[in-house]
Amino acid sequence: MTSPEDWMLDLAAGPSIESVVLDFRNWVLDEGLRGATMDDLVRGAGERLTAAGVPIDRFFVSVRVLQATVIARSTTWHSNGAIRHDSFDWAERDAGLYERSPIKVAQDTREWVSLFLAEIPNDAYGIVPDLKEQGMTHYIVAPMYFTNGAVSAASFATRAPNGFGNRSRLILEGIMPSFGRAVELIAMNQMVGDVLSIYVGEDPARQILEGSVHRGQITHIRSAILFADMRDYTRRSNSLSAADISDLLNEYYDCVVPHIEAEGGHVLKFMGDGILAIFPDEECGKRQACRAALRAARKSILTVTRRNADTPHGDAFTIGIALHHGRAAYGNVGSGERLDFTVIGRDINLTDRIQKLNSKFSVPILASKEFAALIDEPMTPLGRHVVRSYESGLEVFEPNSLMDVA
Repeated sequence: MTSPEDWMLDLAAGPSIESVVLDFRNWVLDEGLRGATMDDLVRGAGERLTAAGVPIDRFFVSVRVLQATVIARSTTWHSNGAIRHDSFDWAERDAGLYERSPIKVAQDTREWVSLFLAEIPNDAYGIVPDLKEQGMTHYIVAPMYFTNGAVSAASFATRAPNGFGNRSRLILEGIMPSFGRAVELIAMNQMVGDVLSIYVGEDPARQILEGSVHRGQITHIRSAILFADMRDYTRRSNSLSAADISDLLNEYYDCVVPHIEAEGGHVLKFMGDGILAIFPDEECGKRQACRAALRAARKSILTVTRRNADTPHGDAFTIGIALHHGRAAYGNVGSGERLDFTVIGRDINLTDRIQKLNSKFSVPILASKEFAALIDEPMTPLGRHVVRSYESGLEVFEPNSLMDVA
């Protein structure tokens, strides 16, 4: 631990505490926020503090996020210039990792935590052995208070033999209020985008954030269109509790959505047991968009089949997927200040009608004539069929195989 003599020497070293804190505050609220990412902010802060004589070897910033699976993200700057990113999911928290963290202590007590590592047993906190292995001598956690009441955290670690002296500690205490405001602004911008992406999809979220917030503003896009639904969902839902229905839908979504996203598709809507997604032409061309949609459909069907094989009898479900290529239109509809970012148009309705035929034929995948013409493999024609609003009928096709032939 630092001796009283070392504290005094540390106080006398380098620029004054007041000038360091003032310079940092001016930087962080001006250049530090001018188009900065979290990486830019953390790197810039670490470098400025080091230049001011604060012996930081590891600077960690953790921020709570609003995502379905992730509870927090962190950015770590090392004195060698390296930047590391980590995310912490709900499963890790449930496993007790957060409970053994000094960050939890700082967030719960809203007090700074200071650990001279030579005095701390390895089993006191989960991070202690790792810090010791890295040669760290002193570890400090500082809570960061956001205006919405949330508490995030930053931590500082050093290899300096005597740890952080009094001057360094006073500088860190002085810069944290302004640094916390900067972190909050960047984090909140990211959080808004994350929340919008969760509920409306990535591309609609981008458009909303760019100003598409007035009624009647519509975007047209050429794309492959995928519509999936679960067979016999209405009967199932009438016999299940709300919790069981939720579990069933989540399992179903887990069988389909990852494949859509892996193939470059965008889920635009969840409609009960319906999943509506598009694969835009502009990203890869219309033939490749259709190929990606067909791959996602095949992988989804096979995933459901494997899931059913591992599930007790009676809990199995089947799905049907309709595929079409056309023009999707999505944007704002609503009344007054209440809007919905939804998808509309003739080709969306046509895909829905194909889905109804899919249920009638009980085939896994059914495609329109327009879609089949863009796929470089043979498909089996199932004839022309009259459906609501299409009295002349729709020609539909079935893939010859559920395995990808490309």
